Amino acid sequence: MAQHLNRMLPAAFVVVWSSGYLAGTIGAHSGPPLALLFWRFLLAFAVLCVLAVVTRAPWPTRPRTYLHLLVTGFLLQTVQFGPLYIGLSMGVTAGMAAMIMSACPLVVAAVAVPLLGERMTAWQWMGLTTGLAGVVISLSDKLNGGGSLAGYALAGLALLGFAAGTLYQKRFGGSVDLRTGTTVQLVAGMITTLPLAALHGGVLLPMTAPAIGATVWLALVNSIGGFTMLFLLLRLRSGGAATSVLYLVPPVTALLALVVLGQTIPVTVFVGMAVSGAGVLMTVLTTRTPSGKRLLSVFRLRRSGVALDSTAR
Repeated sequence: MAQHLNRMLPAAFVVVWSSGYLAGTIGAHSGPPLALLFWRFLLAFAVLCVLAVVTRAPWPTRPRTYLHLLVTGFLLQTVQFGPLYIGLSMGVTAGMAAMIMSACPLVVAAVAVPLLGERMTAWQWMGLTTGLAGVVISLSDKLNGGGSLAGYALAGLALLGFAAGTLYQKRFGGSVDLRTGTTVQLVAGMITTLPLAALHGGVLLPMTAPAIGATVWLALVNSIGGFTMLFLLLRLRSGGAATSVLYLVPPVTALLALVVLGQTIPVTVFVGMAVSGAGVLMTVLTTRTPSGKRLLSVFRLRRSGVALDSTAR
Protein backbone atom coordinates (compact mmCIF):
# COMPACT_ATOMS: atom_id res chain seq x y z
CA MET A 1 0.00 0.00 0.00
CA ALA A 2 2.81 2.40 0.91
CA GLN A 3 4.56 1.86 -2.43
CA HIS A 4 1.26 2.34 -4.25
CA LEU A 5 0.77 5.68 -2.50
CA ASN A 6 4.32 6.67 -3.38
CA ARG A 7 3.60 6.07 -7.07
CA MET A 8 0.22 7.81 -7.06
CA LEU A 9 1.21 10.89 -5.05
CA PRO A 10 3.20 12.73 -7.78
CA ALA A 11 0.48 12.14 -10.41
CA ALA A 12 -2.28 13.34 -8.10
CA PHE A 13 -0.23 16.39 -7.14
CA VAL A 14 0.32 17.38 -10.79
CA VAL A 15 -3.41 17.24 -11.59
CA VAL A 16 -4.42 19.15 -8.46
CA TRP A 17 -1.70 21.79 -8.86
CA SER A 18 -2.56 22.26 -12.55
CA SER A 19 -6.22 22.82 -11.74
CA GLY A 20 -5.23 25.74 -9.56
CA TYR A 21 -4.03 27.77 -12.55
CA LEU A 22 -7.39 27.35 -14.27
CA ALA A 23 -9.37 28.18 -11.15
CA GLY A 24 -7.05 31.12 -10.47
CA THR A 25 -7.56 32.45 -14.00
CA ILE A 26 -11.34 32.18 -13.69
CA GLY A 27 -11.37 33.76 -10.26
CA ALA A 28 -8.92 36.56 -11.12
CA HIS A 29 -11.17 37.63 -14.00
CA SER A 30 -14.32 37.43 -11.85
CA GLY A 31 -13.37 39.93 -9.17
CA PRO A 32 -10.46 41.61 -7.35
CA PRO A 33 -7.59 39.07 -7.44
CA LEU A 34 -6.38 39.74 -3.91
CA ALA A 35 -9.94 39.51 -2.55
CA LEU A 36 -10.09 36.06 -4.13
CA LEU A 37 -6.82 35.20 -2.40
CA PHE A 38 -7.95 36.45 1.02
CA TRP A 39 -11.21 34.50 0.96
CA ARG A 40 -9.37 31.44 -0.32
CA PHE A 41 -7.06 31.56 2.69
CA LEU A 42 -9.90 32.28 5.11
CA LEU A 43 -12.05 29.35 3.93
CA ALA A 44 -9.10 26.94 3.86
CA PHE A 45 -8.07 28.08 7.35
CA ALA A 46 -11.57 27.53 8.75
CA VAL A 47 -11.92 24.04 7.29
CA LEU A 48 -8.41 22.92 8.22
CA CYS A 49 -8.62 24.37 11.73
CA VAL A 50 -11.84 22.47 12.42
CA LEU A 51 -10.26 19.31 10.99
CA ALA A 52 -7.21 19.73 13.21
CA VAL A 53 -9.35 20.20 16.32
CA VAL A 54 -11.73 17.30 15.54
CA THR A 55 -8.87 14.90 14.80
CA ARG A 56 -6.88 16.17 17.81
CA ALA A 57 -3.87 17.02 15.73
CA PRO A 58 -0.84 18.06 17.81
CA TRP A 59 0.03 21.74 17.72
CA PRO A 60 3.62 23.00 17.87
CA THR A 61 4.86 23.74 21.39
CA ARG A 62 7.74 26.10 20.67
CA PRO A 63 7.29 29.78 19.77
CA ARG A 64 10.15 29.54 17.29
CA THR A 65 8.27 26.82 15.40
CA TYR A 66 5.30 29.16 14.97
CA LEU A 67 7.65 31.85 13.67
CA HIS A 68 9.05 29.45 11.07
CA LEU A 69 5.54 28.46 10.01
CA LEU A 70 4.47 32.10 9.66
CA VAL A 71 7.51 32.89 7.50
CA THR A 72 6.80 29.85 5.32
CA GLY A 73 3.15 30.85 5.03
CA PHE A 74 4.05 34.40 4.02
CA LEU A 75 6.39 33.13 1.29
CA LEU A 76 4.27 30.25 -0.04
CA GLN A 77 0.88 31.92 0.26
CA THR A 78 1.21 35.69 -0.01
CA VAL A 79 4.42 36.20 -2.00
CA GLN A 80 3.62 33.34 -4.37
CA PHE A 81 -0.08 33.81 -5.03
CA GLY A 82 -0.50 37.57 -4.57
CA PRO A 83 1.69 38.61 -7.52
CA LEU A 84 0.56 35.55 -9.50
CA TYR A 85 -3.14 36.41 -9.28
CA ILE A 86 -2.52 40.05 -10.14
CA GLY A 87 -0.48 38.89 -13.14
CA LEU A 88 -3.32 36.61 -14.25
CA SER A 89 -5.75 39.52 -13.99
CA MET A 90 -3.37 41.57 -16.19
CA GLY A 91 -3.59 39.07 -19.04
CA VAL A 92 -0.90 36.49 -18.30
CA THR A 93 -2.40 33.18 -19.45
CA ALA A 94 -2.71 30.15 -17.20
CA GLY A 95 -0.24 28.25 -19.40
CA MET A 96 2.37 31.00 -19.32
CA ALA A 97 2.00 31.40 -15.56
CA ALA A 98 2.44 27.64 -15.13
CA MET A 99 5.54 27.71 -17.34
CA ILE A 100 7.18 30.50 -15.33
CA MET A 101 6.40 28.78 -12.04
CA SER A 102 7.70 25.46 -13.36
CA ALA A 103 11.23 26.86 -13.20
CA CYS A 104 10.98 26.29 -9.44
CA PRO A 105 12.76 22.86 -9.49
CA LEU A 106 15.93 24.36 -10.97
CA VAL A 107 15.89 27.27 -8.52
CA VAL A 108 15.24 24.97 -5.56
CA ALA A 109 17.94 22.48 -6.60
CA ALA A 110 20.51 25.22 -7.24
CA VAL A 111 19.99 26.63 -3.74
CA ALA A 112 19.31 23.39 -1.83
CA VAL A 113 22.62 21.79 -2.81
CA PRO A 114 24.88 24.39 -1.12
CA LEU A 115 22.39 25.60 1.51
CA LEU A 116 20.82 22.34 2.73
CA GLY A 117 23.62 19.99 1.77
CA GLU A 118 21.44 17.98 -0.62
CA ARG A 119 23.15 15.89 -3.27
CA MET A 120 22.24 16.05 -6.94
CA THR A 121 23.93 13.81 -9.49
CA ALA A 122 24.88 14.95 -12.98
CA TRP A 123 22.09 12.77 -14.31
CA GLN A 124 19.56 14.56 -12.09
CA TRP A 125 20.79 17.99 -13.24
CA MET A 126 20.33 16.80 -16.82
CA GLY A 127 16.85 15.67 -15.91
CA LEU A 128 15.93 19.06 -14.45
CA THR A 129 17.25 20.84 -17.54
CA THR A 130 15.43 18.42 -19.86
CA GLY A 131 12.20 18.94 -17.94
CA LEU A 132 12.42 22.71 -18.29
CA ALA A 133 13.14 22.33 -22.02
CA GLY A 134 9.97 20.26 -22.34
CA VAL A 135 7.97 23.04 -20.70
CA VAL A 136 9.30 25.59 -23.21
CA ILE A 137 8.41 23.24 -26.08
CA SER A 138 4.91 22.72 -24.69
CA LEU A 139 4.11 26.41 -24.73
CA SER A 140 6.38 27.57 -27.56
CA ASP A 141 3.44 28.68 -29.69
CA LYS A 142 2.15 30.92 -26.88
CA LEU A 143 5.36 32.68 -25.93
CA ASN A 144 4.38 35.79 -27.86
CA GLY A 145 0.85 36.24 -26.62
CA GLY A 146 -1.09 37.62 -23.67
CA GLY A 147 -0.10 39.71 -20.70
CA SER A 148 1.91 42.84 -20.06
CA LEU A 149 5.53 43.13 -19.04
CA ALA A 150 4.42 44.05 -15.53
CA GLY A 151 2.28 40.91 -15.40
CA TYR A 152 5.24 38.71 -16.30
CA ALA A 153 7.42 40.52 -13.74
CA LEU A 154 4.82 39.74 -11.08
CA ALA A 155 4.82 36.09 -12.14
CA GLY A 156 8.61 36.11 -11.73
CA LEU A 157 8.20 37.49 -8.21
CA ALA A 158 5.70 34.71 -7.51
CA LEU A 159 8.30 32.17 -8.64
CA LEU A 160 10.81 33.56 -6.14
CA GLY A 161 8.22 33.31 -3.36
CA PHE A 162 7.40 29.73 -4.31
CA ALA A 163 11.06 28.67 -4.42
CA ALA A 164 11.97 30.46 -1.18
CA GLY A 165 8.92 29.07 0.61
CA THR A 166 9.67 25.55 -0.61
CA LEU A 167 13.25 25.75 0.66
CA TYR A 168 12.13 27.21 3.99
CA GLN A 169 9.52 24.48 4.40
CA LYS A 170 12.12 21.83 3.54
CA ARG A 171 14.51 23.23 6.15
CA PHE A 172 12.19 24.06 9.05
CA GLY A 173 8.78 22.45 8.49
CA GLY A 174 9.58 18.80 7.90
CA SER A 175 8.59 17.58 11.37
CA VAL A 176 5.45 19.62 12.04
CA ASP A 177 2.03 17.98 11.72
CA LEU A 178 0.65 18.87 8.29
CA ARG A 179 -2.81 19.78 9.59
CA THR A 180 -1.76 22.26 12.25
CA GLY A 181 1.32 23.46 10.37
CA THR A 182 -0.65 24.40 7.26
CA THR A 183 -3.32 26.04 9.44
CA VAL A 184 -0.71 28.38 10.93
CA GLN A 185 0.73 29.10 7.49
CA LEU A 186 -2.73 30.12 6.26
CA VAL A 187 -2.97 32.59 9.15
CA ALA A 188 0.15 34.29 7.81
CA GLY A 189 -1.43 34.38 4.36
CA MET A 190 -4.64 35.96 5.66
CA ILE A 191 -2.95 38.60 7.81
CA THR A 192 -0.59 39.78 5.08
CA THR A 193 -3.08 39.59 2.23
CA LEU A 194 -5.92 41.51 3.90
CA PRO A 195 -4.30 44.99 3.83
CA LEU A 196 -3.00 44.40 0.32
CA ALA A 197 -6.49 43.44 -0.84
CA ALA A 198 -7.97 46.54 0.80
CA LEU A 199 -5.56 48.70 -1.21
CA HIS A 200 -5.95 46.77 -4.46
CA GLY A 201 -9.61 46.42 -5.45
CA GLY A 202 -11.11 45.85 -2.01
CA VAL A 203 -11.89 42.69 -0.03
CA LEU A 204 -15.45 42.11 -1.22
CA LEU A 205 -15.89 39.10 -3.49
CA PRO A 206 -18.63 39.24 -6.16
CA MET A 207 -21.50 36.86 -5.41
CA THR A 208 -21.22 35.15 -8.80
CA ALA A 209 -20.83 31.47 -9.63
CA PRO A 210 -17.34 31.84 -11.18
CA ALA A 211 -15.98 33.85 -8.24
CA ILE A 212 -17.50 31.63 -5.53
CA GLY A 213 -16.72 28.41 -7.37
CA ALA A 214 -13.09 29.39 -7.94
CA THR A 215 -12.68 30.40 -4.31
CA VAL A 216 -14.09 27.14 -2.96
CA TRP A 217 -12.01 25.03 -5.36
CA LEU A 218 -8.79 26.91 -4.60
CA ALA A 219 -9.38 26.73 -0.85
CA LEU A 220 -10.34 23.07 -0.52
CA VAL A 221 -8.56 21.39 -3.43
CA ASN A 222 -5.42 23.52 -3.76
CA SER A 223 -4.74 25.18 -0.40
CA ILE A 224 -5.50 22.01 1.56
CA GLY A 225 -5.07 19.12 -0.86
CA GLY A 226 -2.33 20.57 -3.06
CA PHE A 227 -0.09 21.82 -0.28
CA THR A 228 -0.52 18.64 1.74
CA MET A 229 0.74 16.63 -1.23
CA LEU A 230 3.59 19.10 -1.87
CA PHE A 231 4.78 18.87 1.73
CA LEU A 232 4.60 15.06 1.63
CA LEU A 233 6.74 15.05 -1.51
CA LEU A 234 9.27 17.34 0.18
CA ARG A 235 9.49 14.92 3.12
CA LEU A 236 10.02 11.93 0.86
CA ARG A 237 12.52 13.36 -1.63
CA SER A 238 15.14 16.06 -2.02
CA GLY A 239 13.92 19.56 -2.88
CA GLY A 240 14.91 19.32 -6.56
CA ALA A 241 13.53 15.83 -7.05
CA ALA A 242 10.29 16.57 -5.21
CA THR A 243 9.53 19.69 -7.23
CA SER A 244 10.65 18.18 -10.56
CA VAL A 245 7.07 16.98 -11.13
CA LEU A 246 6.15 20.66 -11.58
CA TYR A 247 7.55 20.31 -15.11
CA LEU A 248 4.44 18.30 -15.95
CA VAL A 249 2.10 21.03 -14.69
CA PRO A 250 2.15 23.35 -17.77
CA PRO A 251 1.24 20.65 -20.33
CA VAL A 252 -1.37 19.17 -17.98
CA THR A 253 -2.74 22.68 -17.47
CA ALA A 254 -3.05 22.99 -21.25
CA LEU A 255 -4.94 19.69 -21.39
CA LEU A 256 -7.31 20.77 -18.63
CA ALA A 257 -7.81 24.12 -20.37
CA LEU A 258 -9.20 22.23 -23.36
CA VAL A 259 -11.94 20.75 -21.19
CA VAL A 260 -12.61 23.66 -18.83
CA LEU A 261 -11.93 26.74 -20.99
CA GLY A 262 -12.36 25.27 -24.47
CA GLN A 263 -8.84 26.23 -25.54
CA THR A 264 -7.16 24.38 -28.40
CA ILE A 265 -4.12 22.14 -27.84
CA PRO A 266 -1.25 22.36 -30.34
CA VAL A 267 0.95 19.37 -31.11
CA THR A 268 3.82 21.02 -29.25
CA VAL A 269 2.02 20.37 -25.96
CA PHE A 270 2.21 16.61 -26.46
CA VAL A 271 5.84 16.76 -27.63
CA GLY A 272 6.79 18.92 -24.67
CA MET A 273 4.92 16.66 -22.26
CA ALA A 274 6.95 13.68 -23.48
CA VAL A 275 10.21 15.61 -23.06
CA SER A 276 9.20 16.87 -19.61
CA GLY A 277 8.16 13.37 -18.60
CA ALA A 278 11.57 12.05 -19.61
CA GLY A 279 13.24 14.79 -17.57
CA VAL A 280 11.16 13.97 -14.49
CA LEU A 281 12.01 10.28 -14.82
CA MET A 282 15.71 11.11 -15.11
CA THR A 283 15.47 13.14 -11.90
CA VAL A 284 13.24 10.87 -9.84
CA LEU A 285 14.49 7.41 -10.83
CA THR A 286 18.01 8.29 -9.69
CA THR A 287 16.63 9.24 -6.29
CA ARG A 288 16.39 6.55 -3.65
CA THR A 289 12.79 5.42 -3.32
CA PRO A 290 11.59 5.55 0.27
CA SER A 291 10.86 2.21 1.86
CA GLY A 292 7.38 1.22 2.87
CA LYS A 293 8.25 1.79 6.53
CA ARG A 294 9.62 5.26 5.77
CA LEU A 295 6.60 6.23 3.69
CA LEU A 296 4.13 5.03 6.30
CA SER A 297 6.00 6.95 9.00
CA VAL A 298 5.45 10.15 6.99
CA PHE A 299 1.73 9.51 6.68
CA ARG A 300 1.31 8.35 10.27
CA LEU A 301 -0.32 10.99 12.49
CA ARG A 302 1.71 11.21 15.66
CA ARG A 303 0.18 12.23 18.96
CA SER A 304 3.11 13.97 20.63
CA GLY A 305 3.37 17.66 19.72
CA VAL A 306 6.90 17.84 21.15
CA ALA A 307 8.05 15.01 18.94
CA LEU A 308 6.52 16.61 15.90
CA ASP A 309 8.30 19.92 16.19
CA SER A 310 11.49 18.81 17.86
CA THR A 311 13.60 19.55 14.78
CA ALA A 312 11.92 22.81 13.80
CA ARG A 313 14.35 25.14 15.50
